[in-house]
Amino acid sequence: MKIFKNRGDIYISKTKKMSNQAKILYALLAVIVVFTAVFTSYLHKNYSSAADFFARGEVTTTEKEENIKEILPETEGKTNYLIMETDESKETLHYIFLIQADKDNRAYKAAALSPDMNLGSTTVIKEYKTSGGAGLKAKFTEYLGFEIDYYADFDSGGFIELVNKLGSYVYTSNEKIDYSGNKEDDKYTLKIKEGEQTISGSETSNLLRYFTEKTKNYSAENELILKALPELLNEENYENADSLFKLFMKNCTTDITVRDFENGKNGVMVFCTLSTDLTLYSATTEFDDTNTLTSSSIKNIKGYFSK
Repeated sequence: MKIFKNRGDIYISKTKKMSNQAKILYALLAVIVVFTAVFTSYLHKNYSSAADFFARGEVTTTEKEENIKEILPETEGKTNYLIMETDESKETLHYIFLIQADKDNRAYKAAALSPDMNLGSTTVIKEYKTSGGAGLKAKFTEYLGFEIDYYADFDSGGFIELVNKLGSYVYTSNEKIDYSGNKEDDKYTLKIKEGEQTISGSETSNLLRYFTEKTKNYSAENELILKALPELLNEENYENADSLFKLFMKNCTTDITVRDFENGKNGVMVFCTLSTDLTLYSATTEFDDTNTLTSSSIKNIKGYFSK
């Protein structure tokens, strides 16, 4: 039967038999109708509006940060650490620096020092050879006029192993460095390209040595320390904090105890969780011709590290 007489006429079959194509289309239509009915019923039951359905589960960056801060424990206080690396025979100090974890202001502070610097009646290396890291910590506390809570004394192999276990991080160099130096039994080689690159344990150790021994660029040393700390102490590593602390204890001589670590777990959690949202401070160090800290440098360090 033909309906209309113009272009676009519609033809209706006189037979009642349905083609396969029509059967498929009707089946699909039935599925769509059933799905729509079920989905509409679900929306009506669980959501007040379509907008509520599409917004459910979305968390803005601000909301996420607020939620993180709500679940983090309250922490307070400032903790000072003296970190050093030596050769394998414990005869030479490669570098030495101060770090503060400031839990009041959620900040890291760094101050690179010279292994050859004068400490009044003695020098750093003489004090180290006489009384080790513990004696050096006590001497610095006396000399600088504020409390240093803990020390960690690594040899180069132990430091490199720990940093490698923590992972790698992105470092940006202002120069190309191709250097090989020091005594034959304590030789190191450093190859760093200019610009951004990923580095880990050996590059970190050798860069710290290079800035201390070769260029005496303590500002660059501070920048490296403050770049590495937040990237290596992150949420992923906090999940493995217990095993990483065991490796830390194995790889250095320190007066940090298991009890200290357990008591400081909340602080570790906060710093690891907020690793990309911490304030970083660099305490510049300068030395005079006798390798003694200038009075302005001592004042600057005290300003950052006093509690």
